[in-house]
Amino acid sequence: MSGFIYILIIIFFAILSSFLPIGNERSTVRRLPCITFLIIGLNVLIYFSTLPAVADDMKSIATQGMKLQEFLMSHPDMFADEDVRKRLLDAGIISKGDEEMIQAQMKVLENIGGSQTSDPEAEKEFNNLMDKFQEAREASIWYKYGFAPNGQWKSHQLITSAFMHANFWHLFGNVIIFFAVAFTLEDLWGRAIFLGFYLMGAAASCIPSVLMPEPLVGIGASGAISATLGAFLVRLPKVKIKLFVLPGWFFRFLMGFKNFSVLVPGYVYLVAWFVSQLIAFYLVKKSGGISTVGYTVHIAGFIFGAGFAAFMRASKIEETHIHPKIEAKVSFSAPPEITDALELLDKGETVKAEQKLRPYLARHPDDLDAILAMIQIYQRTSNYDQLNAMYGRLIRYHLSRQDKEAALYAYDCLLQAFPDDNVAARIPARDWIAICEYLRESDMIREASVEYERLMNAWPDDPLAVRAAVQGADAALMCQDTQRALKMYERAQAMNPPKVLISGIEAGIEKCRRILDNRPAWVKQPPKAPTIYKGY
Repeated sequence: MSGFIYILIIIFFAILSSFLPIGNERSTVRRLPCITFLIIGLNVLIYFSTLPAVADDMKSIATQGMKLQEFLMSHPDMFADEDVRKRLLDAGIISKGDEEMIQAQMKVLENIGGSQTSDPEAEKEFNNLMDKFQEAREASIWYKYGFAPNGQWKSHQLITSAFMHANFWHLFGNVIIFFAVAFTLEDLWGRAIFLGFYLMGAAASCIPSVLMPEPLVGIGASGAISATLGAFLVRLPKVKIKLFVLPGWFFRFLMGFKNFSVLVPGYVYLVAWFVSQLIAFYLVKKSGGISTVGYTVHIAGFIFGAGFAAFMRASKIEETHIHPKIEAKVSFSAPPEITDALELLDKGETVKAEQKLRPYLARHPDDLDAILAMIQIYQRTSNYDQLNAMYGRLIRYHLSRQDKEAALYAYDCLLQAFPDDNVAARIPARDWIAICEYLRESDMIREASVEYERLMNAWPDDPLAVRAAVQGADAALMCQDTQRALKMYERAQAMNPPKVLISGIEAGIEKCRRILDNRPAWVKQPPKAPTIYKGY
């Protein structure tokens, strides 16, 4: 039974470790997450700026460590000395499990009459090598600014240890996971509180190492990052976290994922992650080994973050102090009619919001903020006729200021507002023509031909429809869409075009028919149904 449980645990860890948090669905924030970027930037800067010094430190420590190991291999009797074992244990060279195994071997030797004699010269040599190893380790930048082992830590190391990393992948993993949740928390709590929370999380995550000193130096931001994970779980449990599937091809085959990422509710992934840390800590503790992963740091940081978020929720600091201050900084200075309408919209009272805003917009037809607010109302109610009218105003606003790029962006937003299977954009023909011409100027010929055709279909009786049909057909020919070009030329011919256009239209029709008639025979044949089996 225990073997089966271990198998399940291994499978659990294998699956969980295959997902890397890279973001969450609440990606829209009110302000630039400066503190999140600052913390990431500091971690990256400190890692690369200390890289040369760390490399020298590691070389020195490795040299002294090799000398010590060679000595111990040639003097295995040294392990019989309890003081020797204690020094090795404190230095992290042997684990608690190793010490227990050595003690058991000593008892076996005693029972069979073996004896261990101390060699003063060997003891002196051991102490000398051990001192040099300790000196090399204590001179390293990790020992000075990481969390020093065996209770020798300094107060500043509670913070500085969170900005040191062992290697690039250690840094990369921490930064990616941190960004996945941090920018959202910063937006909710504000910059000052989030920064204080992060630093307190870094310090709180060291508490287990204070109470139960470890033999290894503690470095890395994972304690503070675990605090952000715990806070995210309590504050936004139902918000989905975007997970990148590391062995993407395997999981796409095994679980049917269409993409290399998947959205999972926060409470599902974060609870599973916290449980994994508890299980890993228990297994390491039970084995008596030395883990290079700070599971206790992760657990303590997570608990602190969850507790901090619970306090913020219970005290309602967000509602009473944080949000009003942030909104005051980011909100635009709009008339009361607009702000009142937006507040009603947030409450879901779309009818009242429209009633509040319509008289103001009638008095101020070119007020950009009022137009944008009304667009939000009609998008919420799926009122596509009014949405066309409001976006038409917005596009006219930008075109009147010679900002064709903004006008094109507004038109693209209008297209996206419709369901994919029922795009029914309809803006004034003169503005539509301007957008089509801007598309041609931007070398977006195929897109221009499509928009000319939409204009022609939406305004068949408008005098500009003939011009749109001809110019759209010309654009379609340029991108070798002969069928579309012929269709639009023929529509233009049926619209009683001006005499100045008739010859060009007839020439275009003739050219299209000549191209279509000269196609290879296999192109003219209708496509056959695909073969789905083979008889034999």
